[in-house]
Amino acid sequence: MIPIIVSGGVSFFFVILATYLGAKLFKSKNIGQNIQEELVFHEHKKGTPTMGGIFIVLGTYLGYFLAHVNFWTIGKGFLIQLVSIEKNVLMILLLSSLMALVGLLDDILSVSRNRNLGLSVVPKLVLQFGVSMCVAYWLYTLNISTELYLFSGFGFEAGGFKYLIIALLIVFITNSVNITDGLDGLVAGSSAMSLAGILIVSFWMYRHPIYYLQHVNADFINLDLPILVSALAGSALGFLWWNTNPARIIMGDVGSHFIGCLIPLVLIVLQSEGLVFFVCFIYIIESLSVIIQVLSFKYRKKRVFKMTPLHHHFEMKNWAETTVIVRFWIVSTIAVLTAVGFFYLDWVLYGGVL
Repeated sequence: MIPIIVSGGVSFFFVILATYLGAKLFKSKNIGQNIQEELVFHEHKKGTPTMGGIFIVLGTYLGYFLAHVNFWTIGKGFLIQLVSIEKNVLMILLLSSLMALVGLLDDILSVSRNRNLGLSVVPKLVLQFGVSMCVAYWLYTLNISTELYLFSGFGFEAGGFKYLIIALLIVFITNSVNITDGLDGLVAGSSAMSLAGILIVSFWMYRHPIYYLQHVNADFINLDLPILVSALAGSALGFLWWNTNPARIIMGDVGSHFIGCLIPLVLIVLQSEGLVFFVCFIYIIESLSVIIQVLSFKYRKKRVFKMTPLHHHFEMKNWAETTVIVRFWIVSTIAVLTAVGFFYLDWVLYGGVL
């Protein structure tokens, strides 16, 4: 338990300090956010330092690695010891960082071109699918179950299609998080809530290995995975300190891509893919609003929403930005609690009988 607290605490305080200094540095270098022309009510955000997600990534690494350094041993006192890192948990971090690099490239192009668009749609999707296929291949080498699980007690056989579904899911959630990142603190706050739920799930599995080892690769039923989740949760909360309205710095694609890849990937390795739809509920709804709007306008020549993603629809209805953010946080929290409830129900129905 102590390494989990250390991981989250270290990443939290590091990101608070690093983001503060980074925002000042980026502002001095004119590394600022460009705003879509139609978002006239966001004109005041133009020039706000962006690419703050870099500090989320760095904070996650720092918290995760320092949690593997033991400075105190009961009965021995002060004694520095290095605790071994589970290589497959580290792979989750590395693969998510690869997705973050796609986002970083998009951010750099956006800033250098002084416009809101960095990578065009096709090259961006190609790079995202490239990373997600690397994820799918890695999971294939681990010989994980080809069943798709709502949670560990209930699933259905998908065969080789599971790896394609995984690749599509990661790209979809990554872009959904990216789409949602349009209001101050919306993604940072909601992702911290999502990660809190995942932390409960991963730690519970670690504490009850007999049941979960029937479904989950043994490499992920350990303390390393909760440590990683805690590190990202601490980083998200630390970033929220400066990203809350009015934001001193914006996450950018580098942060949204990192979070959008790591969250579903952790649930996938825990054979709890179905929980993604609850843990990422807000992101999925935001993404679906865009899809519905596009299809409706294409085939009906009518708009369903005043503007998409969904958070802009409520802004167009004269909701204050903070009102939209807090209400989305509330919905996200309810969805995450529902996910944890379903997970526990699985344990009650199946795990508790062992």
